[in-house]
Amino acid sequence: MFSEPTIWGLVPLIVFVVLVFRKWNPVVAILLATIVGAIMTGASMVEVARTTQEGLGSFLAYVGLIIMAGAGLGKIAEKTMVAQKVVEFVMNKIGINSPSKAIIGTMASSTFLSGSLGTLAGANAVVAPVIIPTVARAGLSSSSVAVIFQGAGVTGLFLGPFTPPMVTLMQVTGLSYFQVVLYAGLPISVIMWIITYFYVKFTNPKTARLYPYTEDDVASYTEDNGRPLNSRVVNQATWAFLLSLIGLIIYGVIIKGGATFALVVIILTAIITGLAGRLSPNDIAETFFEGAKPLIWLFFQFVLFTPFIFYIQELGGFESLKNMLMPFIEKGGDVTLIALTTITGIAGVPGAAVAQVLVLNEMFGSLYVDAAIPLSIWVLVLLVGSQMTEFLYPIGDTLGAMGIARSKDLKNLVFFGLIVTAVAITFVILRSLIM
Repeated sequence: MFSEPTIWGLVPLIVFVVLVFRKWNPVVAILLATIVGAIMTGASMVEVARTTQEGLGSFLAYVGLIIMAGAGLGKIAEKTMVAQKVVEFVMNKIGINSPSKAIIGTMASSTFLSGSLGTLAGANAVVAPVIIPTVARAGLSSSSVAVIFQGAGVTGLFLGPFTPPMVTLMQVTGLSYFQVVLYAGLPISVIMWIITYFYVKFTNPKTARLYPYTEDDVASYTEDNGRPLNSRVVNQATWAFLLSLIGLIIYGVIIKGGATFALVVIILTAIITGLAGRLSPNDIAETFFEGAKPLIWLFFQFVLFTPFIFYIQELGGFESLKNMLMPFIEKGGDVTLIALTTITGIAGVPGAAVAQVLVLNEMFGSLYVDAAIPLSIWVLVLLVGSQMTEFLYPIGDTLGAMGIARSKDLKNLVFFGLIVTAVAITFVILRSLIM
């Protein structure tokens, strides 16, 4: 229908973004956006089916499997009480007897579990019932806990070797795990830890009056998973989880397994932890799939991203946008390119951070190569440009953090997200000045 690159090629992307913001199911939104792209390119139903089939073998589909597997591992860790044991250990070691220690303990627990399980919502869902009674008695509000779950919890995804963002960044840039952590994951995590701690420290006195936990929340935590487990079995399963996870991660880094080794790490850790927790092979399988089942929609969304991106490319949407931005880039230089890329990513595809990395790479990757901008800067731009969307817009993980923390204070979380986003953008720009 269009013989040359046109800005109209971004219509499928606009359709998707609008539908997501109007609370449409993400799979329905991406499907309708893909259909719009197919119609605009004049593709037949057979061609649509072919590109969708290619999506099943795409890297994004593999990341979707990793995310589902991480949720399955989380469910096994929950059923064997491993996750609860880890959180209780962290909280006891810190000694929660003040709001400051409660903040640090919650941050540490959320960060560690999200990095270990590769899922923010799943990790926080395990952490919440264990820590809420303790931190509530220490004086933290539900609003503060929601901020911590969002601000500190997400950093686990920036540090774990086989989390979805890390796997994607390694695949796209070709950098090693340690390089991605050094250039992007650790700097952004430190910034977010600092902001989260002091933001909660400053706002908690007020939110504790407005959004305190109830007496029921403060009541002692009891776990009822339908399985009478003694402490010896729980301890064995916990050690099995930690040793297998850490051992496989170290092995994967040594052999340079990269993205392809992530699924092996998760599945083997799930099996070893389940067996140590006295689960039968059938119980392990059923528990694993029970945890993965709620995220099947995400796998379908990632499969559909392949034809979705394909039709935007066919229409020349990305190329046209680059052509429009070139005058600004040529006038402002590398720093302008870096700032525009970061802001475009943050304001881009909501609720699909992994896909955003690929979209940004398609849109701007060649410009960074032409400008000889170091990969150390590019990976930082990709991380901030893809992950800060959830802080700028109160959707997805933001609302999930509120629900898990039992908070109703959306205003506080939105304001926190704006601060984090502004500081992250500023850091990227300042970092680009000394590249």
